[in-house]
Amino acid sequence: MKPPHPLTLLALLLVCTCVRAQKPITVADMQAWKELRGEALSADGKYVVYRLEPDLGDSQTVLYDVDNARQQHFPRLEDAQFTYDGQYLVGMLKPTRDTVLHYKRLEEAKKLKEMDTLVVYTLATQQQQRYPGVYEVKLSERSADVFAYTTASLLPDSLRKDLDEEARRLVVRRFANPDSFYLEGVMDFRVARDRPIVVAQRTAKDSTWTDGVLRIDPADLEWQSLSTGPANYAGLTVSYDGQHVAFLSSEKDDEHKQPPFQLHYWSAGSDSAYIVTGRDMAWLPRGYRISDDRRPEFSADGKYLFFGTTPRRPELDSTDLASEVADVEVWTTDDPLLYTQQNNQLEQDRKFTYLAVYRTGVDEFDQLATTDYPESSRPEEGKGNYVMLYTDSPYAKQTMWEGGPAARDIVLVDLRSGERTDMVRGERGYYDWSLEGNYVSWYNPGDSVYRAYNVARKSLATLTSRDIGTFYDERNDQPNDPYPYGVAGWTENDESMVVYDRYDLWRLDPDGTDTPKRLTKGRERGVEYRYQDLDPERKALKEPMVLTTQVDSTYYGGFALLEDGEVSEQTSGPYVYNDFRKARQAERYFYTRESYTDYPNLRLTDALDGEATVISDANPQQADFNWGTVEEYRWIDHEGRELRGILVKPENFDSTRQYPLIVNFYERSSEGIFRHRTPVPGRSSINYPHYASRGYVIFNPDVVYREGYPGESAYNCVMSGISSLLMHGYIDKDRIGLQGHSWGGYQAAYLATKTDLFAAIESGAPVVNMFSAYGGIRWGTGLSRQFQYERTQSRIGGTPWQYPLRYLENSPIFTTDKVNTPVLILHNDEDGAVPWYQGIEWFTALRRLGKPAWFLNYRGEPHWPVKVPNRADFQTRMAQFFDHYLLGQPMPVWMQKGVSPLERGIDQNLELTVE
Repeated sequence: MKPPHPLTLLALLLVCTCVRAQKPITVADMQAWKELRGEALSADGKYVVYRLEPDLGDSQTVLYDVDNARQQHFPRLEDAQFTYDGQYLVGMLKPTRDTVLHYKRLEEAKKLKEMDTLVVYTLATQQQQRYPGVYEVKLSERSADVFAYTTASLLPDSLRKDLDEEARRLVVRRFANPDSFYLEGVMDFRVARDRPIVVAQRTAKDSTWTDGVLRIDPADLEWQSLSTGPANYAGLTVSYDGQHVAFLSSEKDDEHKQPPFQLHYWSAGSDSAYIVTGRDMAWLPRGYRISDDRRPEFSADGKYLFFGTTPRRPELDSTDLASEVADVEVWTTDDPLLYTQQNNQLEQDRKFTYLAVYRTGVDEFDQLATTDYPESSRPEEGKGNYVMLYTDSPYAKQTMWEGGPAARDIVLVDLRSGERTDMVRGERGYYDWSLEGNYVSWYNPGDSVYRAYNVARKSLATLTSRDIGTFYDERNDQPNDPYPYGVAGWTENDESMVVYDRYDLWRLDPDGTDTPKRLTKGRERGVEYRYQDLDPERKALKEPMVLTTQVDSTYYGGFALLEDGEVSEQTSGPYVYNDFRKARQAERYFYTRESYTDYPNLRLTDALDGEATVISDANPQQADFNWGTVEEYRWIDHEGRELRGILVKPENFDSTRQYPLIVNFYERSSEGIFRHRTPVPGRSSINYPHYASRGYVIFNPDVVYREGYPGESAYNCVMSGISSLLMHGYIDKDRIGLQGHSWGGYQAAYLATKTDLFAAIESGAPVVNMFSAYGGIRWGTGLSRQFQYERTQSRIGGTPWQYPLRYLENSPIFTTDKVNTPVLILHNDEDGAVPWYQGIEWFTALRRLGKPAWFLNYRGEPHWPVKVPNRADFQTRMAQFFDHYLLGQPMPVWMQKGVSPLERGIDQNLELTVE
């Protein structure tokens, strides 16, 4: 038999490949798709680690050897991290998902805590040590000598039976030495950030040992006892360098619900810790006590020890039965916060503490926060000599209708002397500290300016003005003060602050002396620059800076380098670049590049101006599926404006055919055209590759809003875009669906009352009655919804008594009789963002009018389904709903007969039947 010609084989291969690529993506396929998580570079840049995590199933960690281009896989290894010196990889080996489910079914989930195994992998020798039954492991963030972990006690049962359930055996090991140090009965432990020093708090067991706090520096080869004796210990903390330790204690047999605690302090060279609060307590306000609800914390240099005090709060009389006590809420209109907000913060308020400080070097105390200024803020890493105290209570009430941020009254406290200085009164802003604690900076949204306060000089400077540049959202279409573009960071020694406008980076002198300097020249070319932090340990901005870019006209992404005042563009194209990271001790980098078709796999390079190598392949199975393509779509709306949107077409798109269309939108989305949309079962939206693989065209139009008319604005932008698409001839006008959630769900509901163009609509968590929703509560926060309708997303621009017709015209409930489209509503009973009754109002109206509608409630779920089976179920039902009306598939059983309370959880009725 004559062998086939090579070209014939090639043609057959291409045919097979094309056939294979037509496979549609199912919900089960999406659950197997993996996301890349936890990526990191070793200090020397020789290794990369990352985790591949499916939506359903066991994860695996991948270790990439850069020099040998070799991968090693660790199934079920989670939280993997390199030691500070990059010589070891440490992670926790978890039980399989099937094992987890098995023990949960047996209601023995506690046993799962004993099944984690600590893995310590030596990179140079490729050897690993495993330590089974580990509960918790801690490493020093900036030292690589030791690791510490807790495991089950190894005491005999006769000694262990009365041990506190949370007490463990603590083991401290050196990486380079098999020897270990251990303690039994450990309740808490800490590892110093910068040195290999461990401190532990243990609880007593009979006479085997006593309650106490111990410290070990492995170089000393033994535990040092800092405190012993019967006590309830709490709040263990250690300074960055391990030379200071603090903790709290109360009497062992104190049965008070709010026991008074004492503060203990130890410093290097001392034999033991001593109680520093046992002497003159005149600094403590009358009726206050030291609280264990705030863990003490040292400043970076150990000069200050911060802790919390609290007044004794009222308690329920334990002798009263609940039925004997009136249980009433008393709301007043003068309360700064709504009662619902107070309820929402109840547990937080019960544990609220007022910041106090102990000056370790001079043995002095100061009560910092007070009832007048209860809130506090300190610089990152506890640097500097100042603390900011503030209150927003006088202005909190008006945030109910104005939204945030609330105005503040702020005082600064000099920690060295206790001197207090008024900084601002009644000013709104996004306040933050500079890196070294020399300045407090903020953006004032009302005045649209950046300001900074020099804490040492007690001087205030306004750093920007509209004459200099526009530092707020230029495209803001809400009846609210626009948000700023944000702060990139501070340069070394707090010399300058770098902020963004729409396109560029600006360097601001925090004292306002020097004129602001624009560092990039993006506005002239319509290119947006944004800073990428290469090393989380290096807080200050320092050249060369990596800047990601996006071109306005094409949305092409890229990155550039800023050095010596010059910007050098490195690359640009139909992609998004992100997640840049540099090895701490080597010129080696990784970053991701993504597009609609390209997953953001890791790319490794020794020079950002050179070629990069793709070192991960998270989802090779993508080649087996029909994926589709993406493109920008532009059209002219009813007001003559050019609008932009995203258009996704099925693979092998044929413009002579007619396709079903699903419209999915929120506000503006076109800027994300080159984002990869990993096919996972989402909680609220359709997944574009999932639907494109099954023959749908997807359209996501931008919406530009007019104050007071959000529904009409959506109608104008969306319907003009669809009309434009229909002119091309490849969309079947009888097979158009619409899907949206939350704000998108509202707009979908509004459009359902204005047009019969859609064959099917899914509306998730929709607001349909702006009158009843206006005064409602966002139960997730306890906030009133008023600000949302007046000032932010709903864009009405005023109250119902100012603009009753706007509320009426924008509420779909009042025109539900005009709906002629089948509607699927998703709204869960624990929704804390949009009141559940909104979805119910609409469903009962549709039901009353005899309109075809279905209501999905995933019991106990919030604004969207979160649990894995619920997300998969929702995506399955939504796909079946659209497939029935847009693809002519049989109606599934659940749409015909629902899922009754008797069937719920037993038979989901997901099978298809012929009508």
